Amino acid sequence: MSSVILKINEPAHQNHGLRKLLGTVNLSSLVDLLTESNLEANPRLSKTTNVTKDIEESLEKQGELFHFMSKGMLIASSDVEELERNRFRLTFDDPELEGILDGGHNALAVGRFIIRTVVNAVEGEEAAENAVKPIKNWSTFKEQWDVLLPMIKDNRDKIPESLMPVEVIFPADGPGGFEFFQDHIIAISAARNNNAQLTSATMANRKGYYEEIKENLDTALVDQVEWKSNDGGRIKAPDLVSLALIPLSKLDNFKASKRVAQSPAVLFSSKGQCVEIFNDLMAEDGVVKDVKGKIVEIVDPGVKSALALMKDMPRLFDLIYEKMPEAYNGAGGRFGKINEVKRPKTSVKFKTHYYRNPCEYKYGDGYMYPLVYGLTALMKVEEGEVKWITDPDAFVKENLERVMKTFNSMISGQNFDPAKVGKANGAYNVAVNELASAYKDVLLKSLGY
Repeated sequence: MSSVILKINEPAHQNHGLRKLLGTVNLSSLVDLLTESNLEANPRLSKTTNVTKDIEESLEKQGELFHFMSKGMLIASSDVEELERNRFRLTFDDPELEGILDGGHNALAVGRFIIRTVVNAVEGEEAAENAVKPIKNWSTFKEQWDVLLPMIKDNRDKIPESLMPVEVIFPADGPGGFEFFQDHIIAISAARNNNAQLTSATMANRKGYYEEIKENLDTALVDQVEWKSNDGGRIKAPDLVSLALIPLSKLDNFKASKRVAQSPAVLFSSKGQCVEIFNDLMAEDGVVKDVKGKIVEIVDPGVKSALALMKDMPRLFDLIYEKMPEAYNGAGGRFGKINEVKRPKTSVKFKTHYYRNPCEYKYGDGYMYPLVYGLTALMKVEEGEVKWITDPDAFVKENLERVMKTFNSMISGQNFDPAKVGKANGAYNVAVNELASAYKDVLLKSLGY
């Protein structure tokens, strides 16, 4: 846990689900934030590009207008304490969720600008240029920043008083405020960083990220997937990516996969964010190797083993979609009476998502995404590889009704709204726990207990 104090000029407050502070911060007040931040919460680490150089030039030549020219930084904090004189203490409990969510390039540019300015004032122009020359990305910036931090702190008065726009998002007061913050902060971060879901998926496909999915996917489905934007496939690549993240979430040695385990509702609520999480996983050390130009091949054994389960995941998705209504009824519910559920008005039946199997009902995927994620209870990591611990098809057929005896309450508790069920992280936790409990009982029974 860490904390920083920011003096926010003319702070404005908003409160709607989450709380937000808006205002501007003097560059000298950003020193502590840059010291504490590691950009873990940002979907991508910033690097020195023409963009950062343009930002630095704007700070140097038009510093008095910078806060009108830049969208600034978006910061997430688990707790914000208002102090005197427009100062606020920001506490960061979880660096993977909190800190600078958006504006990483602004942060890098400001950091380089502060280093250049302070070193120039103390040691001269040549020393200043030598100080920023090694800074190519956030990692090298942090190394140089830590070395020069004593000089920077001793010479804060040398930093021009340009202003950086900031937004600070933090939990609302009252019951459920912190949980709401945790459930939604990743989605906010992804949306701010990139709204181009299809473009991201297409680029990922071009880089070779999806080759392992293609190799393991049932050949009956491969040609029906829209791997590239607008090529007409009925199955969208981001849908498959969201399924792939389910077995990948069992790998706790990767930052990206842990994000899914922390907030599994993303599997339903944002396919675009799923694409970004998958892309971020591919960028982690040792996951891929270059094979030709920018084309890569997945080489990490754990990731390969998780993606090998993609031969099963679409089939299991369809199986749960088919069987859930019957299991719901068997657990005491009346599925057909739910307003959100449709039955065919003719003899033509509805179809499942992947294999187009006939089914009796049509309903929102939000009802069953938690149950599909619950299949992680039937997976284990053994010697670094993800494997099934039992036949998942047979287990679902035999035990789904038992699971629904508890899960039915998650549906009714969200007023039968499938979107609300699919966006509730609690529903995913219940599904995992119930499937794990059912497996334990089956195992004990097989041992004669």
